Amino acid sequence: MMISFPRIGMLDGIGFSGDPLVLVQQQELSRMASGIAIGKDLGPAIWQASFVTEPLPNARALELEADLGTLDGVINPFEAYDLRRPAPRYHADGSALDGVLASVASNKVIGLTGLAAGQLIAKGDYLSFDFAGGRRALHRVSSDTVAANGAGAATIEVRPHLRQGWTLGLAINLRAPRGLFILKPGSVAPKQYNGTQCVVSFAAVQIP
Repeated sequence: MMISFPRIGMLDGIGFSGDPLVLVQQQELSRMASGIAIGKDLGPAIWQASFVTEPLPNARALELEADLGTLDGVINPFEAYDLRRPAPRYHADGSALDGVLASVASNKVIGLTGLAAGQLIAKGDYLSFDFAGGRRALHRVSSDTVAANGAGAATIEVRPHLRQGWTLGLAINLRAPRGLFILKPGSVAPKQYNGTQCVVSFAAVQIP
């Protein structure tokens, strides 16, 4: 069977350590002669992560390395997520309903519809959606936990801010939110743990 992209499920079923997803601001700070610091925003924030597997049987480690090899370095994308929160905090059993983007304010406060009455969205939960140009957004809930009202609607605040290209009515993935990532060049590093096991590490950055 031909391999398709983005690769899905590559992180599933493997124990990892390493750094979780980190939201990196594309900013710089410069200082005037007077000592006043001026911040410059150079673009939207993006997610970065590093992954280190638990010791894997050699056969399983080689399978993972083969999967990573199909990405051809930075050419092909794969799905990744925060290993600490692969599903909603209060609906890890898959009982959550995915929603619809109903409103947006200041590119960070969004209204969702299509949820179950009383469905909980926790601070730290993630959501994702596909939008213009074949891109995918990945956002983390930054507001306090809310419950959808009786009509299945809820308003939350997220980070990073929504990038241009979204439209109202987009389907929102709440049950298994995933972002699109590419490998950081040269980051794949298998290391023999003992004669029968191997640890594989690699780093990734979100496709903006």
